[in-house]
Amino acid sequence: MKELLQEKFKNIFEKELLDELQAIGKPVNVKAGDIIMDTGQYIKSIPLLLSGSIKIIRQDDTDGEILLYYVGSNETCAMSLTCCMAHQKSRIRAIAEEDTEMITVPVEKMDEWMIKYESWKNFVMQTYNARFDELLRTIDSIAFQKVDERLENYLKSKGELTESKLLVVSHQQIAEELNSSREVISRLLKHLEKNGKIKLGRNKIELTGILSMR
Repeated sequence: MKELLQEKFKNIFEKELLDELQAIGKPVNVKAGDIIMDTGQYIKSIPLLLSGSIKIIRQDDTDGEILLYYVGSNETCAMSLTCCMAHQKSRIRAIAEEDTEMITVPVEKMDEWMIKYESWKNFVMQTYNARFDELLRTIDSIAFQKVDERLENYLKSKGELTESKLLVVSHQQIAEELNSSREVISRLLKHLEKNGKIKLGRNKIELTGILSMR
């Protein structure tokens, strides 16, 4: 995994920072579906993803939830960084979208590296900017898009993230992440299938006409 760290972040961090990451970073492997961080927990380490992906979810008091954004390879979670800096409990739930490899870094390194390494400071700021843009897109989709448009964009984003036209996901999971009902999602998925955009299977969706892979 240390070799993968060098490969993934060699164009992002300077050599000295990579050396520190190799020395103190803890390799972690999680399986798809594992809860990596939950609402109300204190964050003790910062995850740097080497492969796989994580979905970040916000829950309300009635256990309703909505998907905020995904974290992919070469990235970290902006919410984790924010909670680390403010020494606050997590306000989100992080779940592995697929089998994921990552390096975790002790939170106390956050402030030290912001001063010590220009590349780390840039990485943190770019992470905030990227996630802020994604959150704006999420708000826009809820406020201005119909459920069918949100569903199609959701499927496309998920396919691009996993670099696959075959998504392993249930109708119920989609409904929860889009804050809709299973009945509505199932009806819209059947409509997409009728139009040749997807092919439905048991807990699987093939993106036949939505995603163009290079």
